[in-house]
Amino acid sequence: MDAKEVYERLRKAQKLYYERNYEMALVELDELAHLVPDNPEVYFWRGKTLVTDLNEENLKGAVEEFTQAISLKEDFAESYFERGKVYIQLSDLEKAEEDFKKAVKLNPKLLESYVYLAQIELARGNDDKALEYLEKSSHGEKNYKYYFSLGKINYNNKNYEEAVNFLTKAIQENPYLVDAYDLRAKSLKELGRYKEAIEDFRKAYTLMPEEKSFFVEISNVYFLLALQEYEKGNIEESADNIVEGMEINYDIKLDEKFKNILIEAGKLITDKNPQKAIIYFDFALRLVQDEDYLKAEQEKEEINKLRKKAIKNLPLKERVVKIISDIYG
Repeated sequence: MDAKEVYERLRKAQKLYYERNYEMALVELDELAHLVPDNPEVYFWRGKTLVTDLNEENLKGAVEEFTQAISLKEDFAESYFERGKVYIQLSDLEKAEEDFKKAVKLNPKLLESYVYLAQIELARGNDDKALEYLEKSSHGEKNYKYYFSLGKINYNNKNYEEAVNFLTKAIQENPYLVDAYDLRAKSLKELGRYKEAIEDFRKAYTLMPEEKSFFVEISNVYFLLALQEYEKGNIEESADNIVEGMEINYDIKLDEKFKNILIEAGKLITDKNPQKAIIYFDFALRLVQDEDYLKAEQEKEEINKLRKKAIKNLPLKERVVKIISDIYG
């Protein structure tokens, strides 16, 4: 295989990776590793792809891939950097530290190495040393990068309140920093501040509409908010949030409790707001699991009875329109 074909195949694998089609990316990379076993880039990208699934077996496999890349190219700074990140996931801070120091020595532009070195020192309780590394990551300037790095470190160490504070400062310095909105949203989610988290994920999506994962995050937070409202006794608000989440992520499969909340909320408001009750019952029908056919049909029949009762409470004109639309639907 000539160099041009290797390059094109590698670019194809990278494209699949960035499109989050990791399974096919690995297939492409496995074939390349067989055809060109002395190409360090192939092992580097195999490592990056394996890391997308954070189970221990894949993490250890990724370490082997990055190690193989380094054995073929001793000055492969990016492989040291990526392997260091995996070692942090595996809680091997000493090896991670060695790799980040090596990475930034080989490539001084890899300033994010200092962010991870700071994270390691914070985990050890060496706050002053951590701040030294952070200052190196931003050339001593307390700009948005500095505050974002502090936010990221605190998020990784599960100090979510501190993470929110520093990420807020980063956003104040740079209101177009997508990653800061994303990470602050995740921190807020961990703190149970779901409405604020949704707002941040929406801002991130507005700034980067091509990143569809923000939609998934928003829908998931709506479901968490639904459970939170239900625990407070706000059944209708809970059902509203379930509907919001399902409208974003149409084909999602949810736990039985979400279906039951929708049914309970529909029963509560059938008399005062039949239109909304019908919506709840419609969404509950979508959550009926089909594994047990007889049970599923019985559940659908029960929900449809409740739905028909709600339709009977509609004003005559709306009732006729609804019945006609159901027939043609």
